[in-house]
Amino acid sequence: MAEFFERFSREDAEAVRKLGSPVAVRRGETLFERGDEARRFFWIDDGRMDVVVTSPQGKNLVLRRLGAGDVIGEIAIFTGARRTATLVAAEDSRLFAVDSRDLRDLVQRRPTLAVALLGILSERTRALTEQLEDSFFLPMRARLAKTLLELAEESGRETDDGVLLAEPLSQALLGRLVYASREEVNRELGRWSKQGWIRRRDGLLELLDPGALAELLSDPTARGGGGG
Repeated sequence: MAEFFERFSREDAEAVRKLGSPVAVRRGETLFERGDEARRFFWIDDGRMDVVVTSPQGKNLVLRRLGAGDVIGEIAIFTGARRTATLVAAEDSRLFAVDSRDLRDLVQRRPTLAVALLGILSERTRALTEQLEDSFFLPMRARLAKTLLELAEESGRETDDGVLLAEPLSQALLGRLVYASREEVNRELGRWSKQGWIRRRDGLLELLDPGALAELLSDPTARGGGGG
């Protein structure tokens, strides 16, 4: 939660803290659904939450995985709009919630807080734009490599041989994160495993050659074959 409050002045952070109340969600539990009235603003203290949308064909797509320090519902503070996606706990998580009306009133009294929240909104917009560009312009294997590298940077643990990701990731979940089928992800992971870039260790993915994966982002056709 410290990462969230680092964006504010000490006075603004304390004012927001006083409005917050804890919310606990269990793995697989839905915090809210698309179309729900956006009555509360959240920040994640501990855990991970998936932002999920459903395609016209009924397929669930994970738009983004949020972790500690991330905020949820910042748009609703300014617009009062309904939820644009469903939020599901990827693991047991602890959040703090503030009534959107209370926070809106606080923002009106504290212009510096409004500026900080607009900065958060800008960061989110930039991240979503980058994600959309990736889905159009990066081959699947490059999107997969980028996702694994981001997870390693966020919560990976260095080992003697590489970086061990902090949580188990099924091929189905990875497919939803990179907009690919489970079979495509399975083939690419198998190919990378044979090349010695990754391996499974106690149910977790270990990145043995992050440099090789990073190379796919600058030249997706350079190594490994396969497409997406």
